[in-house]
Amino acid sequence: MNFSTYKKRILIVDDDPTSLKILESMLPAERYDVVKANDGKEALESAFEKPPDLILLDIMMPGIDGFEVTRKIKRDKRTKDVPVIIITSLDGSESRIKGLEGGAEELLSKPVHATELLARVSSMLRLKEYRDQLTIRTLSGERFGVISEPKEEIQIKEEELPQILLVEDAEVDAIVVEKALDGEPFQLSKVYNGKQAFSFVSQKKTDLILLDIILPDMDGFEICRRLKKDYKDIQVVIVTCLDDLESKIKGVELGADDFLVKPIVGRELKARVKTLMEKKFHLDSLRTHYQEALGRSQLDWLTGLYNHGYFQQFLGYELKRSLEQGFPVSLIMIDVDDFKSYNDNLGHSAGDAILREMGQVVRNSIREVDFAARYGGEEFAVVLPYVHRENAIIVAERIHKTLTSHDFFHDESIEMKNPTVSMGIAVFPEEASNKTDLIVQADSMLYRAKQNGKNQYQISEPRIYSHLDH
Repeated sequence: MNFSTYKKRILIVDDDPTSLKILESMLPAERYDVVKANDGKEALESAFEKPPDLILLDIMMPGIDGFEVTRKIKRDKRTKDVPVIIITSLDGSESRIKGLEGGAEELLSKPVHATELLARVSSMLRLKEYRDQLTIRTLSGERFGVISEPKEEIQIKEEELPQILLVEDAEVDAIVVEKALDGEPFQLSKVYNGKQAFSFVSQKKTDLILLDIILPDMDGFEICRRLKKDYKDIQVVIVTCLDDLESKIKGVELGADDFLVKPIVGRELKARVKTLMEKKFHLDSLRTHYQEALGRSQLDWLTGLYNHGYFQQFLGYELKRSLEQGFPVSLIMIDVDDFKSYNDNLGHSAGDAILREMGQVVRNSIREVDFAARYGGEEFAVVLPYVHRENAIIVAERIHKTLTSHDFFHDESIEMKNPTVSMGIAVFPEEASNKTDLIVQADSMLYRAKQNGKNQYQISEPRIYSHLDH
């Protein structure tokens, strides 16, 4: 298994060889490892033997059809978290609803456009990463000694339910949506134009927007573009009577998470909303996981990052998962250069403030699925799942650039320069066979960075290192 050239594994299932070739050609070989199956039985065998990151699944196949394959995939603990995109030539909403209600996360109609396919694939792969990371962080917390007490069932207050915003100026269409979602565990609010939509999301946390394309003040495409720029985590579903391919592609390119064509079918709407809400829930849970650990033994009291003990537990589980699923994990160790001089000249309170800000800058410089911890003293650790050597260097350079441009001293009377950092990078399993060796390797690279003049990163052979202050 070549971890240095890790690619997401996508299983394509179709009994038509031409369709298999077309779908495979749309997925860049440098990014994805494509595995093919010609029928449902072969698909299940392949998925259970080595679970993929994503499944693209045709509905109409001999023997076991796509609906049954989806149900079996979602019932098996080995594959239940693998997203399924059903691809079908069947017309009619009933087949679409059946696929979504059977557990598929997404559905595309043939002929598939490459732009739309790649957007959906990217979205579903992120969902898989969110699911995996949330699971392993929860497991790490439990094994670290933080056991969640079983919660009594309580009635959730209406104001705490997920918020859906309907942007629709046609009263008849609004009524259809309201009836479809009536009784569902959501808050549903309604506005009539783009201006009202932006006013709403600026004042109230919004999870999902059902957005009509044709509105009185601005079109839905422009609203979608602006929403995804300023509120990228809100799930946006474009709802329109336009059924042409160009409109759908334009919506996808602007960042829309889904697309519904009028007349809306209630069951399909509910199924799609459920999937998108799950995606939003996982993203929110992952981003706020550290907040739930406040006051527990998982967090470092000063920086708000995970502490040394939790880091050790998490890294062990992540490396085990790395070997099982075949992806690399990079580790960056970061140490503040000459930190003692800041404590000596400015006092320990100022030193603490530097560490606190530095921890938050590092955390804000990485992805949601990455993991930042205070390793000890003025040293930090960043775990990068799915990241090989070249991308680890890119992340190290991004962290350095962000730290360099950050103003740590808000008092102009302080004459000391902003702190710099040295970093050591190590990659598993390329450079280490276990957790201890990986940490030792990253620390040795950090030591080399210090010896070579500080304010730089180091990574082992092939010798790729850089002074980052030129």
